Amino acid sequence: MNILARQLVIDMYNCKPEKLQSAPLLSDALKNTLSNVGFTPSQPYVTTFDENHFIIFIPLDEGHLTIHAYPTLKYAAIDLFICKQNNLPEKAVHALRKVVKPEEIKMTYLCRGDFGTISDMKPHIKIKMAPLRRIQNTGVKVIHLLPGRNLMKKLRRKK
Repeated sequence: MNILARQLVIDMYNCKPEKLQSAPLLSDALKNTLSNVGFTPSQPYVTTFDENHFIIFIPLDEGHLTIHAYPTLKYAAIDLFICKQNNLPEKAVHALRKVVKPEEIKMTYLCRGDFGTISDMKPHIKIKMAPLRRIQNTGVKVIHLLPGRNLMKKLRRKK
């Protein structure tokens, strides 16, 4: 498979509350953890919306890591984008689990820029047009199912 990058979208539920309380502490822990598993992180950017939501963005030489943390919900949404073939994002996931300590994790693995086959590059568009008679019949059926259809019959009779 010839892909441009790999992306992991990770939902971490019931994380340890003390791990998500401080954005600066979490960003330092994430940066150190990523360094320990072979990634090259740059300076993290932290944006705090309120006490219930902050974002940490860490550019990597190999891609980037973004984490949306919701301390009151004990939830972290993580996006790990890796654009170098020799780096394994799975190593980072195990390290991130040790930092955030979730009870439950849901992970989606995406191959980005898959130019492997010609059919992958063609958009799949389907257009289906129903005959006008079928649409009219469907409309009549819907009207009969609606409550107050007797009112509709009376309105038709007045015409």
